[in-house]
Amino acid sequence: MKRFFQHIFKGLELTFDHFTQELKAILSDQGAILILFIAVVVYPVIYSIVYLKETITDMPIAVVDQDHSASSRKYAQMLDASAEMNITSHPTDMKAAEDLLKNNKIDGVVFIPEGFQKQIMNGEQANVAIYADAAYFLKYRNQLLAVTYSNSYFSAGISVIKYMASGQSYEQALVSNSPIDAQSHILYNPSSGYGSFVMPGIMLIVIQQTLLIGIGLMGGSFSESKKSPFLLDPQKRKHEIIPHLWGKAGAYLLVSLFNVAFTLVMVYHWFNYTDNANFLHVMMLIFPFLVAVIFLGIGISTLFIHRESAITFMVFLSPIALFFTGISWPTSAMPEWLTTLSKILPGSTLIPAYYRLRNMGVGLKGIKHEMLMLYIQAAIYMAMTIVYYFHRLSRSRRKEIPVL
Repeated sequence: MKRFFQHIFKGLELTFDHFTQELKAILSDQGAILILFIAVVVYPVIYSIVYLKETITDMPIAVVDQDHSASSRKYAQMLDASAEMNITSHPTDMKAAEDLLKNNKIDGVVFIPEGFQKQIMNGEQANVAIYADAAYFLKYRNQLLAVTYSNSYFSAGISVIKYMASGQSYEQALVSNSPIDAQSHILYNPSSGYGSFVMPGIMLIVIQQTLLIGIGLMGGSFSESKKSPFLLDPQKRKHEIIPHLWGKAGAYLLVSLFNVAFTLVMVYHWFNYTDNANFLHVMMLIFPFLVAVIFLGIGISTLFIHRESAITFMVFLSPIALFFTGISWPTSAMPEWLTTLSKILPGSTLIPAYYRLRNMGVGLKGIKHEMLMLYIQAAIYMAMTIVYYFHRLSRSRRKEIPVL
C-alpha cells in the first residue's frame, strides 16, 4: 500500500512539474501569448462592437413617385417612418434611381406608379414595386419587411375608412378589418438583434480555434527544437506519459479558464447579451468542451514539424469549424453525412446546447445528451492521444527517434 501511494505522489509531482513547464513555455512564447491571450481578448470585443447596433436601421432608399398624389406622399411618409428605411432621395425616373443604386448611394428603390391614388379610390388593387439588392440578404430582408408592413398599415387605414363610411364605429371598423388579432412575442432575443444571435457562438469558436492554434504552435516549437518533453530517463518514460499529458492539458485548461471568464462573463456583461442560465451550469457544459479541444489539440500538434504549419492548418480549418456549428446555416438543412462529420469538432456539439442553456434557460436536463457527447469526445481524444504517445515511445526505443 505504501508503495502504491508513493507511485501516486510521484505521478502527481510529475504532473505538476509538466504543468509548470508547459505554463512557463506558453508565457515565454510571444506567438503563444498573442494567440492564447491577446486574440481571445481582441476578437470578441471587436466583433461585439461591430454588431453593437444589433439591427440594420435607416437604410437609405430612393422613392420614385410618378403619381404625385396625396395618397402616394402619405405612403412614402409611412415608409420613411419605418425603423428600417430612410428616404434620402426622390429621383424623377427609374434611370436616375438605378444610377444611385449602382453608385452605392442608396440600398433600394421603391417605385409608385402613376394612377396609384385613382386605383385606390376606385376600389382597385394598386401596385407598388420595390427594387432591392438580394446579394446583401440582411438589407434585402429588412427592406422587404418594411414595405410589407407599410402596405399592411396603409391598406388597413383605407379599409377602416370604408367601414366607417358604411356606418360602423371606429372600434367596429377595426374589428371588421382585422377579425383575428395576431400577437407576436419575441423569445430569447428580445431585441431581435443579429449580434445577440451570432456573438455567443462566435466567442466559443474563437476559444476553440485559438486553443487549437496555440497548442499546435507550441507543438511545432518542440518539434523544431528536437527536445524531449519528458523529465525521466528513457527507461522510465513509459510511466511519465500520463503525468506529462495531464500536466500539459492542465496548463492549457488554466489558460482557457481565463479566456472563458473574460468572454463569457465580462463581454456578456458589457454588451448585455441574453443570459438565462446559472453560470455554474454553463461551466459544467464548458468543461468537457475545453478538455476535448485540449486533447484534440495535443494530438494534432504532434503532426506539426514547424510552428507555421499549425497556423496554416488551423486558419484553413476555422471557416469550416464556424460553418459546422449551424450559426451561418442551420444544420437541419445540411446533408446528414456532413452533420455527422461536423461532430469531430467539439464546438459543433457545444454551441447548439449552449444556446439552449444560456438563451432559453432549459437547464442541465435539456442539454444532457450534448453534455454526454462532449464527455465521450473528451475521453476518446484523451485515449487516442495517450495511445499515440505510447506508440511513439515504443517506436523511439526501437528506432532511437525522439518522442515529440
